[in-house]
Amino acid sequence: MSFPLGSQILPFGPLDSLASEPPSQRVTSSPPRKLKVVRIIARMNVGGPARHCLLLGQGLAAEGFETLLLTGDLDEGEVPLDAGDPGFRIERVPGLGRPPAPSDDLRALAALVAILRRERPDIVHTHTAKAGALGRIAARVAGVPVVVHSFHGHVLSGYFGPLGSLAVTLAERGLSRLTSRIVTLSPRLRDDLAGRYRVAPRERFSVVPLGRDLSVFRHARQGRLRATLGLGGDAILVGCVGRLVPIKDVPTLVRAFTNVARHDPRLHLVVVGDGTERGAVEAAIDPELRERIHLLGWRRDLPEIYADLDLLALSSLNEGTPLAIIEAFASGVPVVATSVGGVPDMFVDDPQAAPTEEAAPVGVRLRPQGALVPAGDAYALAGAIEHYAARAELRAQAGAAARRAAEDYAAARLVTRVAELYRELVHDGDAVRCNRLLQGR
Repeated sequence: MSFPLGSQILPFGPLDSLASEPPSQRVTSSPPRKLKVVRIIARMNVGGPARHCLLLGQGLAAEGFETLLLTGDLDEGEVPLDAGDPGFRIERVPGLGRPPAPSDDLRALAALVAILRRERPDIVHTHTAKAGALGRIAARVAGVPVVVHSFHGHVLSGYFGPLGSLAVTLAERGLSRLTSRIVTLSPRLRDDLAGRYRVAPRERFSVVPLGRDLSVFRHARQGRLRATLGLGGDAILVGCVGRLVPIKDVPTLVRAFTNVARHDPRLHLVVVGDGTERGAVEAAIDPELRERIHLLGWRRDLPEIYADLDLLALSSLNEGTPLAIIEAFASGVPVVATSVGGVPDMFVDDPQAAPTEEAAPVGVRLRPQGALVPAGDAYALAGAIEHYAARAELRAQAGAAARRAAEDYAAARLVTRVAELYRELVHDGDAVRCNRLLQGR
């Protein structure tokens, strides 16, 4: 069954009687009603998608939207996101969390349909793969007018074998027919999904970059991390922030750092995060460098940690738009990262940046805010780390360019962009309903 944009099954609402009312009765002084959004995500952990959902729910309230967030239980060992009092409703849906399982999935689907029929939202917006599948199906069964799905990355390659990847790709193509608009975090991710994987036509996509409260990173106090580690100002701190899971490939970063640190005693590596790969990360540490590689686990003082870093290094095999890069940029920290997913789109041209005449190390692509390297290439990653470790002035220039690049990821810009998208989609849906009514359909 196909649901092209604008021709979904739409439950009639306030426009039902528009054609029969005299024009004088159509004018009202009452304020416009709040649009209701049900946001669906599999898990509210400390990852980027969960932080994104929290920020949107809080920010959209001021734009006239009411939010209900539906989420599942965390996987064993996952760290929950501390939402405090978010200012909107959050409801748990049994079976919605990972991993996929037929009995849990059916239970979650039934619960989602029941909740959506109860809430009668104007918009359902889904995030992450499993929540995106179950949420979009439930939204259409419940007759929700507007359905949006965000790709924060994708699992169409790098997660499963060839047959599994093909199955997921075909499923996403089918789900796109249930979707009013598909949102990606970067142009490169949109082009990948529309071109390489043919998930949906390009015109069905909107690019909306992530957002973050940048002020807490701009004004963080320096010196606390160095004092805790017993390090002076001459030490060069390379940081890594994120989950310790296979897709982040942190052992490759440890090996790359080791290759450089053996020849530069100033270097220290700070790893912030935890996960199933912690043992693999520990195993990759050279015993001779154990005192210079610091595994800090999860921390709540990220702004103070970034404030003391000289360089952020990420070795992911796949990414959407890493929050860690946004946070580093806002902190004025240059970044070395693998050229995967939407990461290259974050390293923008900067007319204010001084051109560099130095040759780049082998496999390294220098950018105003740092450098890009191939995924899985410890040699190139080591070259990029060494390049910036040896050049304090270059680090300062790249840090200044990073601060300028961070402006595109301000929280207010994200909220405004999403609010405008929602209003556009609701308006288009109302126009279709009105047109059908006037034509007697």
